[in-house]
Amino acid sequence: MVAVGADWRAREQGTDADLWYLRAIAGGRAEALEASERRFAELVEAHPTAFHAVEEHGSILDRMGQRDAAVAEYELARKARHSIRRGMPDRPFFMRHCSTSVAEVDGYTKVLRADASKKGVFVHVARGHAYLAMRYPRLALIDYDMALRLAPSEAGLLVARGEALAALGRHREALQALDQAVAARRQDPDALGSRAVVRLALGRLAEADADWSRQLELLPRERHEARACVALRLTNYDMALTELERAIERKPGDPYMQLYFLTSLRRLGRSIPSAIAPMDAWPGLLIALHHGKLGTHEVLQRADTEERRAEALFQCGVLAYDQDRAEAGRLWKQAAEIAAPDTVEHAAARHELEKFRPDPQPVSVMRATDRETTMMAASK
Repeated sequence: MVAVGADWRAREQGTDADLWYLRAIAGGRAEALEASERRFAELVEAHPTAFHAVEEHGSILDRMGQRDAAVAEYELARKARHSIRRGMPDRPFFMRHCSTSVAEVDGYTKVLRADASKKGVFVHVARGHAYLAMRYPRLALIDYDMALRLAPSEAGLLVARGEALAALGRHREALQALDQAVAARRQDPDALGSRAVVRLALGRLAEADADWSRQLELLPRERHEARACVALRLTNYDMALTELERAIERKPGDPYMQLYFLTSLRRLGRSIPSAIAPMDAWPGLLIALHHGKLGTHEVLQRADTEERRAEALFQCGVLAYDQDRAEAGRLWKQAAEIAAPDTVEHAAARHELEKFRPDPQPVSVMRATDRETTMMAASK
């Protein structure tokens, strides 16, 4: 899992890189290869992380016989893809895999124009997922609605529709769609997780907890990363720690699993293992914070997006809690205000703040996990 530094807030205006790419593709159809190469060279120079443009530039160089330069571009594209933060593993699959691009959307559009009647449902859904991953939820919603008109009995599309509506801030409509999805797919943990996020956004914490508890019951035991994330949302750090240990055994290089492992240890009052944290990429700076390599002020200064700042604020609150609970509460309040509702940090901060109340709402996850084996056996 890489930079779930993806910011899921909607962006309805095309980025310069997106528009530039489409213009370069259109221009390439009518001009010489050398002119097209110059167009993409300028685009890549201006937007070096636009992996789709880097790949196309590499392809053009390949066709021009410049193999070494093409290979270098392909390697840059591979690294750019790897730097994209993927969605948390407890989210629906189309929210987890977000390394899409305007090039992918362009490809789906060409397929629809060529043969919309035979492949319409699949391609509309795929393009909708691509739009949603690129944070164009309004366009995604158009595709999902078209797919539902073509296949009205496909309840799984209601989860996608709910996610698009939530990304647009239309949470009540999203809840209606997800209520229908859960009613039709009672054994679907993704639908429950999506509804939990929307319920939390609407301020219905206890109802969100009920959905996450049921999601835990349905998630297979071997999906340790997903189960850890749900437990973290609920601030059930005992369960999270157990799942994270198993997740790290499988993927020792996952920086977010490492970060959340340290988070759980600190919130349980346990010692932090000595290690040299990675310093070259986010969230390595937050791991360094836990190991005392960086201070709170420096980490907050270097959090260069809203999502990273929310992550930093949450972790700073974790570190502050033992010494100054009021400061921890202040930091968690800021994190909850900044973080998008679908992030682990938003849910965890909301639950941490709830513990400051004189009459906190109970979190039902322990009851759910006590009967987990029985419920999982019954659902098979």
